[in-house]
Amino acid sequence: MIYFIGTGGSEGIPAHLCSCSTCSEARRFAFAQRKPSTLAVITERNSAVLFDVGTDIRDFLNVPLEAIFLTHWHHDHIYGLYKLRWMARETELYAPEGHADALILQDPKNLRPTTIKAGQSLKIDSLKITALNLNHEIETLGYLIEENGRSVALLYDTKGLPEDTWEFLKGKNLRLAIVDATYPPGFDDPYHNNVDEAAEIGLQLAERTVLSHISHKNLPFLELVKYVRDRWNNKALVAYDGMVFYV
Repeated sequence: MIYFIGTGGSEGIPAHLCSCSTCSEARRFAFAQRKPSTLAVITERNSAVLFDVGTDIRDFLNVPLEAIFLTHWHHDHIYGLYKLRWMARETELYAPEGHADALILQDPKNLRPTTIKAGQSLKIDSLKITALNLNHEIETLGYLIEENGRSVALLYDTKGLPEDTWEFLKGKNLRLAIVDATYPPGFDDPYHNNVDEAAEIGLQLAERTVLSHISHKNLPFLELVKYVRDRWNNKALVAYDGMVFYV
């Protein structure tokens, strides 16, 4: 089971003091609000593996953490670690080496930081987790998550996919691809996908695609949901905070 705790970009939605249409909608409707990216996989044994910690998770997840994986060290993906490192149980933290946060490495408390590299696979509880190269501003990893023949790819932050990652994932018969869709249709950014780019990645790789890592610069929530539904029917979905997806 995939639990989307946070589905926003670095600023979250609404962004502080912003009066854009996306942020204004989120102040009217709580379901349109987004915390920075934080995702949990609930295993068959009812424990959790956490991917990125963009927010304080303590009000949303209170089960044993088998491990934490970071896609990269940008602060919108690690903010929650600063509090989570005080938890009363030692927990492995797997992350790429590049641009690592000095405080987490030098004073990890009950975190146990370990470097993971693209191509490396780990067995965590009932999951097999394989790190993948992504295209981003700094060293960034996606993850292939497999359990009992079912597979999910987590693909943010990225602009498109490196060739080695494409080739690796094409043969995996993915049930679900969770893809960086930071920006609105037509917007071009060197480090993040827009909605159309993200959906096309997912549709080529997986049965279903969930669009996540949504910036306040994207379409307002209701408009974005309608755009995605009209264009791709139920093949692509817009993630929202609190969403649960059974793979």
